[in-house]
Amino acid sequence: MSRLVVLGSGPGGYVAAIRAAQLGMDVTIVEEDRIGGECTNYACIPSKALLHVADLYHSLKGAKGLGLRGEVEVDWPTAQRWKDSVVDRLSRGVKLLLESNGVRIVHGRGTLVNARTVKVNGNVIEADKVVVATGSRPAPLPEAPFGKRIVDTRRALSLDEVPRDILIVGGGAAGVEIASIYSRLGSSVTLVELMDQLLPGMDHDVAAHVKRRLEELGVRVLTSSRVAKAVETGGRVEVTVNTPGGQVNGGYSYVVVSVGRIPNTESIGVELERDRKGHIVTGRDMRTSVPTILAVGDVTGPPYLAHRASAQGRVAAEVAAGRDTWFEPRAVPLVVFSDPEVVSVGLTEAEARKRGLTVSAARFPFSALGKAVATGRTDGFIKVVVDNDGGVLGVHAVGHNVSELAAAFVELVEFSATVSDVELLVYPHPTLGEAIIEAAEVALGKPIHVVRR
Repeated sequence: MSRLVVLGSGPGGYVAAIRAAQLGMDVTIVEEDRIGGECTNYACIPSKALLHVADLYHSLKGAKGLGLRGEVEVDWPTAQRWKDSVVDRLSRGVKLLLESNGVRIVHGRGTLVNARTVKVNGNVIEADKVVVATGSRPAPLPEAPFGKRIVDTRRALSLDEVPRDILIVGGGAAGVEIASIYSRLGSSVTLVELMDQLLPGMDHDVAAHVKRRLEELGVRVLTSSRVAKAVETGGRVEVTVNTPGGQVNGGYSYVVVSVGRIPNTESIGVELERDRKGHIVTGRDMRTSVPTILAVGDVTGPPYLAHRASAQGRVAAEVAAGRDTWFEPRAVPLVVFSDPEVVSVGLTEAEARKRGLTVSAARFPFSALGKAVATGRTDGFIKVVVDNDGGVLGVHAVGHNVSELAAAFVELVEFSATVSDVELLVYPHPTLGEAIIEAAEVALGKPIHVVRR
C-alpha cells in the first residue's frame, strides 16, 4: 500500500488526506496546532461567526420600521463563547472525518527532511509521497510591531472587549470584514489602505460601493494612505498616518494589522523551487520541483482561499495515488463577508481591457428586485462583464447575502455561458438569484424590471 504523509490539517491538507485514503493510500496527517488549520480555527470560521453576531445586532437595532421594538445589547463574552463553540464543533468534525476515513493523526511539528521522510517529535515517518499543506500566517508591519494592543487578524477576533475605537491597517478582505464587525457593534473604526481603493484588484464600482457603505456605518476610510508609526503607550496605541491630505495622528484602543500573509515553509528541509516571496512553485498537478513532494493551499501563493486549497488538495491526493488530473479552473470565486457582502468571479472590466479584450458591462440593482425590497435589503447590484459574442467573462456583486450566489456565478464563467444562455434560465421568485437573469437581460438590451434609458 502506497504511503502518504500530509503536513498540515487545514482545508487543503485534510481534504487531501481524506481523498487519498479513499483511493486506498495509507495516510498520516501531521498537525502542530489545532485540527482544521488556520481557516477553521483562526480565520474563516470565527470571523463568520462574529460577522453573524454583528449583522443580527445591527439589523435588530434598525428594525423598528419593520414593526419590531425593544432594546438589544451586545453581550461580548457570550458572543465570544458562541464563536468558540462554532470553531470547536467544526474542528472536532474535521478530526472525526479524518478518523472515519482511516487517516492516522500525529500531533507535533513535522519537518520534511528529504524527499520521502518526515520527522515529528523525534520520530521518523517514511512515505512514498508527501503533501505540504502548511498554510500561511499574518504578515507583520515594521511600522506597527505586534504587541498587546497592536494585533494580527487572529487576535482581532478574540479581543476581551468591543473596543471604543480601533484602527485597521489594510483594506483587503480581512480588514474590511473586521471593520464590518466592529463598526456594527458600536466601535469607532478607522480603516487605512495603501492603494487608491478598498479591496484592491476587485471591480472598482463594487469597491466604491463598499467604501460608501462603510462610511455610512461611521467608518473613517483613508485610501492612498500609509501608517508611518504606531506605538503602544499608556493602554492606547498612538498612530501616525500619512494621507494625500497630510499627516493624521490619533490614539486607539487597538490597531489591527492586516497587510498580507507569509507562507509557512520553515519546516521544509528540502530544496524546492520558490517564487520571489517564498511560496512553493507547483505545476497544475500540484507537484513541486521534487516529484515525490506536492504542495497545496496558501503555501503555494495567492489567492489565499480555503476553497482553492481544498480543490488543490483533491488534485494532489489523486496525483499521489497515480491518477492523471490537474488543477486548472477558469473561475475561483473571491468572497468578502463585509457589510454588504462582495463576490467577484472571473475578469473585471479593467482586467479584461488590460488583456486587450473588447467588453461591455451591465448592472442590475437590488433596489429593483422583489426579494430585496421585501426584506429591506436593497443595497447593491450585480454586474456582468461580457465579450463581443455575449460570453460571460466575469460576474461581480455587492449586497446582502450575495455570497450565496457565488456558486451560480462560478458555473456561468467556468462553463463559458453566454448572456443568451442565462436569459433562458428559470429561477424561483422571489429570490436574489433572479438578479442574475435580470443582469443578462440588461446586457442584451431588453431589461424587464428596470427602466430603459
